[in-house]
Amino acid sequence: MTELDALTEQWLRDVMAAGFVPGPRARSRVALRDLMQEMAAAIRAEPFSPTPGTGIGRELVDLRMQKPQVLGATVRLFADRLPDLLDGDADENRTRVLLVLESLTTGFVTALREVSVSAAEEMNRTEKLHWKGRQRELFDRYRRAVLHDPRSGLPNRASLRDHLRTTITAAGCRDRAGLCLLSIDRFADLDDALGHDRGDRLLQAVGGRLQTVAEDRHYLAHLGEDQFALVVTGTTGTEQVLKLADRARAALDARPLLLVDDLQLMVTVTAGVVEAPVAGTDPETWIRDAHLALGTARTERRDHAVVDPDRARADLHRHRIAATLPAALERGEFFPAYQPLYRLADRTVTGVEALARWRTPDGTVHGPDQFIALAEQTGLIKALGRSLLTQACRQGAAWHHQGHDLLISVNLSPLQLDDPSLVGDVADIVHRSGLPLHLLQLEITESAAVVDRHDTLRRLHDLGVTLAIDDFGTGWSSLGSLSRLPISTVKLAAELVADPASPIPRHVIRLCHDLGITVLAEGIESAAQERWLHSLGCDDGQGYLFGRPTSPRDVTALL
Repeated sequence: MTELDALTEQWLRDVMAAGFVPGPRARSRVALRDLMQEMAAAIRAEPFSPTPGTGIGRELVDLRMQKPQVLGATVRLFADRLPDLLDGDADENRTRVLLVLESLTTGFVTALREVSVSAAEEMNRTEKLHWKGRQRELFDRYRRAVLHDPRSGLPNRASLRDHLRTTITAAGCRDRAGLCLLSIDRFADLDDALGHDRGDRLLQAVGGRLQTVAEDRHYLAHLGEDQFALVVTGTTGTEQVLKLADRARAALDARPLLLVDDLQLMVTVTAGVVEAPVAGTDPETWIRDAHLALGTARTERRDHAVVDPDRARADLHRHRIAATLPAALERGEFFPAYQPLYRLADRTVTGVEALARWRTPDGTVHGPDQFIALAEQTGLIKALGRSLLTQACRQGAAWHHQGHDLLISVNLSPLQLDDPSLVGDVADIVHRSGLPLHLLQLEITESAAVVDRHDTLRRLHDLGVTLAIDDFGTGWSSLGSLSRLPISTVKLAAELVADPASPIPRHVIRLCHDLGITVLAEGIESAAQERWLHSLGCDDGQGYLFGRPTSPRDVTALL
């Protein structure tokens, strides 16, 4: 059963509950299904017109589903649920649904009036006024259903936008306002534990307690689920809104909320606060900034946080980058740049490290610090890692066919090591590229190497690729763990080799050599560093002294 079919079944139940439905139930179901399809088609149509709603309203009357309660049930049901069942922008769908429902109401009432007139031509003026009153009542119900949250009964997110829009329109150039966004802590767990009915009562109780905090100039709304918003106008600074947030928390902390069955529950909230001049702003910016401040409070485990404009811009930039990553990967905008790896004894190029880069359509090239963490957070890192590994192996195979057997070193994210298909993917990619397995080296971070991933590392080693620990000395590995890992190379972190007076590199190199492990020093930037590391017996090195990450063509010329 599709979601629209399920909505049709609920519509039929609501209509039958509203009054007598003539004929067999199956016939009524078919008729309502057809009207539902007409409704959905009207909302999706381009160009959009609410006019089909008039015909749907008339059809309801023609089907003798004529009770005013039928219209009320229809408006409530469609306004609450239909926007979320349709593809596309939710706000645009909601606007279209409301316009079609308004047209439906007009068609229903008009048809009902015509039926009434034909049945009783002598309807007097009192009866006509009665129907007009019912029409106004139904329209008021419809507006309330659309602009209020069904669980708490408070104004909803759409109402909050309208209120902010009205406030902004009426504001003078010096007027200020504040928005306090409150989120119930652990609400999802509470809602699951209490059940839906008690969860509704919890929201109603929280809303009631917050109403005791709201004053005449405070506007209280329920944005859905765990979030409530308080708007205060005429503010003089952030402290005023912070005090409002403190009063809201205190009102909930003062005594337990009493639900059914004498159940008492203590509730705490976290707040995100925005306070700023009103003129020239828009509702979406206010709501977005409050959400960013709330996110900061939750991340830093604070009771509240005030939006930081610089941080808000940075967060917004990260969100936009995260949103563009999938399409960028699909367009092939990610590629590896290659930094040479040198043998310190004779400065022979032994390999290259493939480092991720992102070239955006405007030609700007971004380093991994701009997108790798976001790719990990969004789950895109596995697909991105496969793409970069494929490109690096193909380039390594090309050099191999030219007579240059270079080690191709590619970084793996810890999240890739958690992927059960990793070993099979690596085998398939290397096989398809034509690169000999022993010329592929996979680099893993210290922390990733020591957290229950030994089996995966062993399977990669058995496959025939070599493994290296990257940035050794900055993570969690102990020197003793090296003997238990199938590691061929340890890459000393640049921080370890920056200080020639440090004794640590000498001991690490000696231990690694005792274990048969090659040592490569990262971040070599001066000839003095190179000489010092060579004197310690360090095998290989990389860094700006030898060359920056570059194109395959430049590497070929270097060879």
